[in-house]
Amino acid sequence: MLHASEMVVYDGRLEVARHERLIAKGQARLDLDHCLEALVRKPGAFPGATALEQARSAGKFTPVHDAWWQAAKAAHGERDGTRALIEVLLMGPAVFPTSTLSPGLPPRSGPAR
Repeated sequence: MLHASEMVVYDGRLEVARHERLIAKGQARLDLDHCLEALVRKPGAFPGATALEQARSAGKFTPVHDAWWQAAKAAHGERDGTRALIEVLLMGPAVFPTSTLSPGLPPRSGPAR
């Protein structure tokens, strides 16, 4: 359903998505959460991703995220550190509470990639 300021998507009677309506022609808004599955397979694309830039502008990817990412890259290298960040982001905001997270990095579990 298209409203003046938002678009609401339903599956039958169940609301499955709600997004801000973009007014300008050709305008696009990418949700970083929706791109993470692809980016975990191609972590080299993460630093330049439009979705990351938009998340930063919206305050959804904070300096705390950046600090954690830098620590992950220092501990595991560019590719694997970036992949570790994406894997944590895929777990959702309950796992990465930016208001209380310290930039410390736990040791990586599992086999090296």
